[in-house]
Amino acid sequence: MEFTPMNFVYNLIYIVKGELGTFVALGTIALSTMILNKIMEKKVNKEEE
Repeated sequence: MEFTPMNFVYNLIYIVKGELGTFVALGTIALSTMILNKIMEKKVNKEEE
């Protein structure tokens, strides 16, 4: 087995892509949850009146 520290540097692009993918997925889930909460809040308020 050979120790090559530059492999870490070469793999940084894959690490960054993975982190960005996670950030985008969680952001999408959070945004869709906020939108659904706003929509359902309006419907509940109309039913109460």
